[in-house]
Amino acid sequence: MKIVITGRHGSGKSTLVWRIRSYLEETDRSTGGIITPEIREGSSRRGFEIVDIKSGRRAVLAALDIRGPRVGRYGVSVEAVDEVAVPALRRAMEEDEYVIIDEIAPMELKSEEFRGLVDELFSSGVNVIAAVHRGLVQSIKKRGDIKLFVINPENRDDIYREIIDLLG
Repeated sequence: MKIVITGRHGSGKSTLVWRIRSYLEETDRSTGGIITPEIREGSSRRGFEIVDIKSGRRAVLAALDIRGPRVGRYGVSVEAVDEVAVPALRRAMEEDEYVIIDEIAPMELKSEEFRGLVDELFSSGVNVIAAVHRGLVQSIKKRGDIKLFVINPENRDDIYREIIDLLG
């Protein structure tokens, strides 16, 4: 099963993915993969980390002061994606019942290795639960086996219940 969650920035995609992961773990289904939390300094966002949810390994994915490919005002560390995200996702494909990806977005896709692995994941029989940047959803939703959910603050609890029903 491939579950894709999309929506505007701040709509609750990451929170929903984390709630689903918690449900899976509580029902004894193993998960592995990545999350990309914000790096904040007071009330301002300074960048993003990339975190292997199983090992806790982390690296700075993007920050204002990183020299590298740019996405908006942030420089992206392709090395962080290749050294943290790619191994975490490969291990999850091999060891876990569900691969969690939060998020498939322009920053992560600066890595060719990550792009190839995402294609591999979505072509495989592996269960995937992914938050996907809304600008990238068209290319993923062409696949027939995708269950796509567009989240907003008003429907996120209903979508959570619908996904939990799907997962059983």
